[in-house]
Amino acid sequence: MWRPAAPGVADAGFDPVRFDDADTRSLPFRAGLPDTADPIRRESASAWPQTTRPLPREFEQAPDLFAFRQRLQPLATAGDADARWLLSRVDEYCAGFARDPAGFDRDSALIRGLQLDAARALGAARDRIGTRCGRFVPDDAATFVQLVEQRQDAAEAGSLAAEAALLAMGAPLHDDMDYRRDLVGRVQASRDPEAFVALAPAMGVAASGDVALADTVSGTQASEFAWQLAACDLGLDCSADGALMTQYCANGGVCARDARQDFSSFVRDAAVPRQGAEEIDRMKNALVEDAPASRQLLGMVTP
Repeated sequence: MWRPAAPGVADAGFDPVRFDDADTRSLPFRAGLPDTADPIRRESASAWPQTTRPLPREFEQAPDLFAFRQRLQPLATAGDADARWLLSRVDEYCAGFARDPAGFDRDSALIRGLQLDAARALGAARDRIGTRCGRFVPDDAATFVQLVEQRQDAAEAGSLAAEAALLAMGAPLHDDMDYRRDLVGRVQASRDPEAFVALAPAMGVAASGDVALADTVSGTQASEFAWQLAACDLGLDCSADGALMTQYCANGGVCARDARQDFSSFVRDAAVPRQGAEEIDRMKNALVEDAPASRQLLGMVTP
């Protein structure tokens, strides 16, 4: 049986400085929700080029995510797929702060006081979260169960990114081989950076041994990086201040030594050896440039 990726990135087995402050909740979730959405509608809702979809950009740039969430809510209620997906992203991004705002700020102040390069990077990441999520209170803190339910609603509305995230969270809309293979193919064909980065954890070590994904870029830590870097190439904000880098550091405890590094530089300089970076680039290029080419990497990406 296919095994999902663990939430977060704290188990990422590589060399940058780590902090063991990640929250590792393990809660039950509602799985196997019937897929009532029209498959064509599901694909079309999230297959637009990133330049035509302003809401993901607003999520990355909004200085006040509480206000941004309030603007999203009526759109989500009206059935907008992107709005429903981004509500879940906001709630996930701010959950650590919202559970205990005072404790989060206190810990951040302690980290800032450490005279270590990695502590500065972690402090900067936590400060970004504290600033952007500063109006959230404990009643706003989303649980894992709630995030799964939000993403089920978003997937039903047509969000391919939400559907991909559910697979990575271990709560796919359907748990069979044909569905997993089809979902990966739809994500790759969509060229949607949100869907690529959402699917990435499911394509890493969690996919090792999954026959349904045997001829895809999957099964290793390097393949997870390849999907994430492909998302960067397709338009995801992978800057030092972007959500991807911020959450890797603040939530996963895996921080760049240089707080100014973007995700691509971080992976190449700190996360993998040079030979591994070349392998990741080959996989990433196959994902972005030529979908059928991913099948040629079978010998390289499967254990």
